[in-house]
Amino acid sequence: MVTSKPSFLARVTAPAPRTVALSIADFADELADLPSDAFDSDDQTPAKNLGGPIQITSSPPRVAAAAAPKPNLAPPRGGLVQKTLFGGTVVPMGPATQANKRHAWPLATQREPPTHHKLNEEATRTWIYPTNLGTTRDYQFNIVSRGLFHNLLVALPTGLGKTFIAATIMLNWFRWTESAQIVFVAPTKPLVAQQVDACFNIVGIPRSQTVMLTGETSPGLRAEEWKTKRVFFMTPQTIINDLKTGLCDPKRIVLVVVDEAHRATGNYAYVEVIKFVRRFNTSFRVLALTATPGSDVPAVQQVIDGLDISRCEIRTETSLDIRQYVHSRDIDVIKFDYSEEQQIIMELAGNAIRPVLLKLASQNAYWNKDPMKLTAFGCTEARRKWFATDAGRKAPQPVKGMVNSIFVVLGSLGHSISMLRFHGITPFYNGMVEFRNKVDQGELKGKYGAQIRDDENFTKMMNMMLTWTRNPEFLGHPKLEHLRTVVLNHFLDAEEKAAAPGGQPSSTKIMIFAAYRDSAEEIVRVLNRNQPMIRPHVFVGQADSKNSEGMNQKRQLEVIKEFKEGKYNTLVATSIGEEGLDIGEVDLIVCYDASASPIRMLQRMGRTGRKRKGNIVLLLMNEKEVPDFEKAKDNYEKMQGMIASGKDFTFHDDRSPRILPKETQPAVDKRVVEIPVENSQAALPEPKKGRGRAPKAPPKKFHMPDNVRTGFVAAGRMDDEDAEELAPRGKSKAKKATAASVKKMFRQPPGIEAVSIPSLDDVYLNKVCERELERKYKQIQDTSDRAPTVGLPRLDRFSSSFPGPTKYIAHGRALLAASNLMKRLGGITDDVVQGFKDNFHQSDL
Repeated sequence: MVTSKPSFLARVTAPAPRTVALSIADFADELADLPSDAFDSDDQTPAKNLGGPIQITSSPPRVAAAAAPKPNLAPPRGGLVQKTLFGGTVVPMGPATQANKRHAWPLATQREPPTHHKLNEEATRTWIYPTNLGTTRDYQFNIVSRGLFHNLLVALPTGLGKTFIAATIMLNWFRWTESAQIVFVAPTKPLVAQQVDACFNIVGIPRSQTVMLTGETSPGLRAEEWKTKRVFFMTPQTIINDLKTGLCDPKRIVLVVVDEAHRATGNYAYVEVIKFVRRFNTSFRVLALTATPGSDVPAVQQVIDGLDISRCEIRTETSLDIRQYVHSRDIDVIKFDYSEEQQIIMELAGNAIRPVLLKLASQNAYWNKDPMKLTAFGCTEARRKWFATDAGRKAPQPVKGMVNSIFVVLGSLGHSISMLRFHGITPFYNGMVEFRNKVDQGELKGKYGAQIRDDENFTKMMNMMLTWTRNPEFLGHPKLEHLRTVVLNHFLDAEEKAAAPGGQPSSTKIMIFAAYRDSAEEIVRVLNRNQPMIRPHVFVGQADSKNSEGMNQKRQLEVIKEFKEGKYNTLVATSIGEEGLDIGEVDLIVCYDASASPIRMLQRMGRTGRKRKGNIVLLLMNEKEVPDFEKAKDNYEKMQGMIASGKDFTFHDDRSPRILPKETQPAVDKRVVEIPVENSQAALPEPKKGRGRAPKAPPKKFHMPDNVRTGFVAAGRMDDEDAEELAPRGKSKAKKATAASVKKMFRQPPGIEAVSIPSLDDVYLNKVCERELERKYKQIQDTSDRAPTVGLPRLDRFSSSFPGPTKYIAHGRALLAASNLMKRLGGITDDVVQGFKDNFHQSDL
């Protein structure tokens, strides 16, 4: 509800005549993109009745006696409080009116060259917004309308429809072009499969025109699919390989959709794909999807630069236009201190490691003398910095060897120490057993690993942990005990609600996040004791570890399906479960550890609260994890505001062509899209190998940009329009060179004036020039009035002008080195020579 404030009712009731005459359409155009509650009457009043009618009145509120047609009144020129998407009040930057506001979009009036893609003129008259899901969400509609014509970065919290937005934009570019190709890339196969389902069952892209390609598909099959299909669902490594080998023609691509776009930094495959396509094709659209673009300004700018982003659309859970679609989430932070068992083990381990650590401190190579603060990354960085200092460079070789050997040993212990502090004694014991085996087998060379292994404190610690871990009831960390209690209570409460009169059978699910696989497997071991009430399963990546096997992408999809169906009700995941996966509705999220990254923190917490109220439990250690969590939370809130303002970032409007002609203005067509019958197949659209052998991979093909010369051309004919006439093509014979063609080869390049060759008389010295040379350069006067004669200068030795200037070809490195040597030799004086003689001894030879 929007009303004007009572303090300026008089101004609204008696508007000036010119205000009445203003066009209503002007205001409608200006307010079209604003959410329905963008204006509020009071800073402290929460937004209500989202999506309801907007009432603008100049009198106190009263109940309407009967429904009457509302007059078309122009909005008041002032007095409304404008809200930002994050709930704050907008600071007015000028007059309070929007009547004269005009947007000056970059490149809005600039003519761009026509696209090389073949467009369907009939289809480009409209753009389709599917209503198959029922309700139309304003923020999704607005984002889609912008993403069709701009390289857009979309930052939406998990579960708010990024997949639908991508599918809708893909559908319209599929309609608008006749043969252009669309590529969706995601870092894992489960994420790719998730987008396939949306394109098939929501927007109705025909299955016969789509295919899912991964590294498991043979190059021969991929080459055939690139020739016949138009919509591709891929991992980034697969498409960059196909681009480099020529299987994919970059000039045919019209849309690239990038999921989990926050990865697009440095040399990640996302960045390579966009750069590669840009070399051959300037007429393509980029849509980037993520929950949080980055943790700081440089990281977000890297994403913008790597993906050629020209616009940014960002929302948070508190944004006014999505607040009605986000359910509340209760966050419970539980803080822990070390248990008595942990303190005992930390003391024994510290006593065993400290003598070796002090050797590093004596060389000023490591500043922290507490063994329990060791980390693998810290050791690697400290070693690199020490060897870069003067002390490290000038140290004797035995000292360098000692320092390097100690850093290797301590680095191998860093991960296990972190496991002891934040994850439990059992994972630490497994790490120490592995360390002892490496020392015994000689994998850790040097005496310092053996010194730690043979220390009496190490032996006592290992015997103590062996006794504890053999006890099946031993937990090893206060977090584990509390975790089991939280999970049990959640399922017991759900069963009580289901048993109550009118209650529904419980389908509640829990997801637990842990940073390391060892920790996740320990959690599953502890929770398995309470089966069948708790039915846990681990969810990890593809890589194998020494103690367990990884999960390939097929197995990951199976586990997600079984979790949705209720075979498992608790999923214990590492970082593989944090990004974008649709795992169904989860009622409880337990974060077993804290992440200092706001991206990972948000991805974890976004797993719940999608369709109903959710709960989040954070298990944090007071020493380090509590400050990390507070830092991540503050950093996330700060970055969201900075990204929304956009003033700290440089966007690339020049790399975001409209593609459609400027005269083409598609009108929206909101309707239910008919889903083709072929899309009802449950299997993923992966190419299937026939009965015979898989097709052979085609030879590598080099795609060339438009308007470039191909074939072999002589260097002297690079500027000839008919330079390819004499170039051999295939097995055909080259044309025989004629006198005219040879003369053409050696003509000067266009734009460069040839200098005429002077005659010999102009070059040789005449009598006057010879006398002038003798007077200026060959004779000098001394104190005895004699005029000794000197020889002509040697211009090729010890000259400051050597080497001379060049026009087309730069001097080589060897020539410059020789020139510098001559200049130094020319600078030797008699005093320098005498100094060499005085200090020279035969023993120096």
